[in-house]
Amino acid sequence: MDVLDRRALIAGTLTALAVIVPVTLLGELVGAGDEDTNLVFAFLVPVLIGFGAGAYVAARRAVAGPLTNGALAAVAAFALVQGLGLVRRLVAGEPISLASIAFAALLAYSCGLVGAVIATRRRPSSARRHPLR
Repeated sequence: MDVLDRRALIAGTLTALAVIVPVTLLGELVGAGDEDTNLVFAFLVPVLIGFGAGAYVAARRAVAGPLTNGALAAVAAFALVQGLGLVRRLVAGEPISLASIAFAALLAYSCGLVGAVIATRRRPSSARRHPLR
């Protein structure tokens, strides 16, 4: 049986993006990324919750492999947002830190796993025993 569920992954990724993109854009608008402010931390929590929410949706919709689908949905959302951020930084001539990107990817993955675990704990017991029903 194939563990990856394309529909669940898409739904989870879009859910995460629906939370993350507006928060990220608002953070850029108010200058949360400036070096002389700690405002970035106010925007970090909603972004991490967005990764978890996307994973939750993917895990709930997945027929099999809810943890895998949830974590991958969070990582896919991260990759899309980070890809756009990299392009913006390259165009602006800003430095790119591979270590911070790797750390942020690990955070997205971790929040995805947490969201997926919460989703699996909230499933009815019959759905956990018989995922195809």
